[in-house]
Amino acid sequence: MSNPAKESVSLLLTAGWVLTMNQEDEVFAPGAVAVRDAHLVAVGPQEELAHRFEAERVLDYPMGLILPGLINAHTHLYQNFLKGLNDGLTMVDWCDDVLFPAADVIHADHRGAGDQRLGQAWSQVAALEMIKSGTTCCINMDMSMDAVFQGWFDIGFRGVGAVTLVDQWIRPELLLPIEDIQQQTLGNVERWHQVPAESPRIQIALAPSTPFTTSPELLHWAREQRDRLDLFVQIHVAETRYEVVEIARQHGTTPLAYLDRFGLVDRRLSAVHCVHMADQDLDMVLECGVIPVYNPKSNMKLGSGIAPVAAMLRRGIPVALGTDGSASNDLLDMFEEMRAGALLQKVAGEDPSVITAADVFRMATENGAKAARIDAGTVDPGRLADVVLVDLSGAHLVPVHDIMNSLVYCAKGSDVETVIIDGQVVLENRKLLTLEEGAILDMAQEWGQNLRQRSLRSSLYRPYR
Repeated sequence: MSNPAKESVSLLLTAGWVLTMNQEDEVFAPGAVAVRDAHLVAVGPQEELAHRFEAERVLDYPMGLILPGLINAHTHLYQNFLKGLNDGLTMVDWCDDVLFPAADVIHADHRGAGDQRLGQAWSQVAALEMIKSGTTCCINMDMSMDAVFQGWFDIGFRGVGAVTLVDQWIRPELLLPIEDIQQQTLGNVERWHQVPAESPRIQIALAPSTPFTTSPELLHWAREQRDRLDLFVQIHVAETRYEVVEIARQHGTTPLAYLDRFGLVDRRLSAVHCVHMADQDLDMVLECGVIPVYNPKSNMKLGSGIAPVAAMLRRGIPVALGTDGSASNDLLDMFEEMRAGALLQKVAGEDPSVITAADVFRMATENGAKAARIDAGTVDPGRLADVVLVDLSGAHLVPVHDIMNSLVYCAKGSDVETVIIDGQVVLENRKLLTLEEGAILDMAQEWGQNLRQRSLRSSLYRPYR
């Protein structure tokens, strides 16, 4: 009796372990994952899948761990050129002394001269850093321009461009008329939402920056466009005590309740930070299906406080995880973010049981996918083929006892060996396959220094107080 014909797939990954994070939290050891085009078609024991599938390529890592691609649910990639410039400043002073002078230069190039080379440089070097540390998708609240999205497209990254909407509080020199903001935002949606059409890797979201930097008129407009275009919204919410005090003074309520007046608090809201949240705010988050995004390292560095993540988890709120921008982190390494996020909650609660390695890993995968509205975050048939291979043979990892604890508390971004995004191998044996890595780094070094030197000459620059 002849053997049945094998099914054809584009890629078969075999490894010592596969961490699925599916409903059963299955771990296959050894395991395998089959990929056809942009999706996962099977996951299971290695021997079973090897007999079932005929692959165009087989990648085998006996001491490797296959896991869902990490998802950075909140960052500002333009800040990759501002890393290492802030220490000892609160969020408001940091905006004055670091961000606004840089924004002045970026806008002068983009708006004034039509020059987007800064955007191309920060987009590609940030995507390179994320890919090499196992991140396959991010939500980027940024100074949006075509070159940023083109940079993702060329390097093979998946991203959500959360177009920043700001029309008050910041320096007047940086503001645009509200009509221009609206026009530019809709242009980004038209050109880049769900690109490429056959297998979208780029989305657009709306990002009123904070409740106090966005006028009621612009918040109303964001809600209308969200509904009309079926987009989601990301906003910084209750990041600082300053914000809470200002919203209470001006509107007599909390930041989240204020946003609810505009119909923005529902399952389409990604609420970033959520550090200073009242109990009634957390109840609203759960009831309305909001996805909070925890940014532990940024909150620590800026002294903003500790988000009540343990209380969110007790309520059953699905929390996502983000690095925030490199000006307040200063890295895009989600492995470091997971570890810091778990340890911070344990010490804040003076209880090591308030959060587990599995909790924080789910924030970086499944819950990040919910925040980004992508069909990823677990290694399951039918999901997008966004997976990462981590080498577990390093001295800091051996011996491996509990695979989840080893991943969160021992692994580093530099342990990532191979990255698949949308079914395409973009990093193999730590070598970027899509673009020339050296050229990206040279471009970033040149333009990063260029931005800093011109920022020091900006009329908005003030030396640290």
